[in-house]
Amino acid sequence: MNSVALLAVLAILLVANGAAKVYGWDLLVSPGSQAIPPGGSYSFSVSVTGTIPGNPNVQLLISPPVLGITAAFTTNNVPPPFSSTMIVQVDPSKAPGPYVLEVWAHPAGTPFPGPDNRYVNVNIIVGQPFDFSIQLSPPSLTVKQGETAHYQILLTYSDPSYSGTTITVDVSGGGPGMNYQLSNYPPSLNVLTSHSTPPGAYNIIITGSAMGRTHQTSAALIVEPAEQPFDFSLSASPPQQTVSPGASTTYAIQVSLVAGTAQNVALGVTGVPSGASASLNPISGSPTFSSILSVSTTSSVSPGQYVLTISGSAGSQTHQTTVVLVVGETPDFRIDVSPPSQTLTQGSTTSFSINVVALNGFNSQVSLTVNGPPSGASTAFTVPSSTPSFSSTLTVTVPDNSPTGSFTLTIMGSGGGLTRVANIVLNINPQQTQTTTTQTTQPGTGLFDLLQQNSLIVIAVLALLVILLAALAMRRRGSAAASGEGRYGKAVAGQNLCPKCGANNLTTAAFCSSCGNKLK
Repeated sequence: MNSVALLAVLAILLVANGAAKVYGWDLLVSPGSQAIPPGGSYSFSVSVTGTIPGNPNVQLLISPPVLGITAAFTTNNVPPPFSSTMIVQVDPSKAPGPYVLEVWAHPAGTPFPGPDNRYVNVNIIVGQPFDFSIQLSPPSLTVKQGETAHYQILLTYSDPSYSGTTITVDVSGGGPGMNYQLSNYPPSLNVLTSHSTPPGAYNIIITGSAMGRTHQTSAALIVEPAEQPFDFSLSASPPQQTVSPGASTTYAIQVSLVAGTAQNVALGVTGVPSGASASLNPISGSPTFSSILSVSTTSSVSPGQYVLTISGSAGSQTHQTTVVLVVGETPDFRIDVSPPSQTLTQGSTTSFSINVVALNGFNSQVSLTVNGPPSGASTAFTVPSSTPSFSSTLTVTVPDNSPTGSFTLTIMGSGGGLTRVANIVLNINPQQTQTTTTQTTQPGTGLFDLLQQNSLIVIAVLALLVILLAALAMRRRGSAAASGEGRYGKAVAGQNLCPKCGANNLTTAAFCSSCGNKLK
């Protein structure tokens, strides 16, 4: 091969290599065809792949432009590779029909159009103006309370190109206890009823809205009574009873059918205290029915409050209710007497106040008696018997010849199988003997008046007393002088007896040391 031929081969290879580098990129648009309604828009995916020597910017554009159809690119005039979104907008007045958009990728610095550019044809189909219709299928459904009604939402578009357009759906109508569920794929509506939804016919309304268009449709929903499972209720009355140890009481139990077909309900009771027993009559039955709960206690049961639980069971259903049993203290009574003692004289009357007081609900009749009155005494109660609490008065009358002294009387009360006593004391004094003395006195005369009226007698008596005393004194002095004795004994040598009082005095004394009488 000569040199000219070699150069020619090299030139061809260089051209081939250069062409590979220049055209090692491409333009892709997806989808290649799309229906768009007048006034609508659509977004296409655009990709510029590969690289171009020199890394020039690539411009995306539509050429030639189509009247009434515009396109905009989110990314443009950047070096490849890159991706962009072409948003195609159709004018509302654009006539329906097929249109072709030539999408070009133009490297900067190359002729346009030319072999260094890439283009893709995109078919735009302009359809009818947007509209739709909406329906519920089936147009009527019948369900029972608590069930769910399933409707399909049927959407029809004015042009197939609108398929997939989002329709906003609102639900209205229906009735109490209903809830709604909407699904997009496939479009459907579920209407959930409940056991509280009243049976009857309801109108379910749906409203669809999209692109300024609104349409409404409805369907009938008929709710029938549900076949409810068996259930019952349990109640007891009264809620509380009070008894005394040894007493009995009852409660009324009511078993009522709530739903479903009646089944046999078995009854039971728990919580009965020690010293008590309980029974149910009947112990089972088919609702609705009544039963009697009887509770009997003994004297050994402890006072207190007890909760009794009544249970009813039928299959998987169990219900309970409670009542309260209050066991009080044993009924009793007491006798109070006032005063505890009385004093009277023979032939007189006295009384005692008696109170018979009920304790712990005692309500039996109590009769009163008295034991221990003295011989001949009589007793009487104003209220000899009654149901406590009550008051009575005991009257005791003793004769003139009644024995005297202190007597213990026992007041006894008997009733309700119980006897209670209270003691009192009766003191009887003898009658006072009265002596009648007749004395005549002047009205208003006293001791002072008596003395005034008899002053001469008083003076005479006093004078007589003075004379007698003086005579006695003179007699005593004479006896002492004759015997040589003084008041204080016989005269002693060297002493001198007083002639008046008989006292011994010194011989040198001029006056008596005892009475002051002059001795010399």
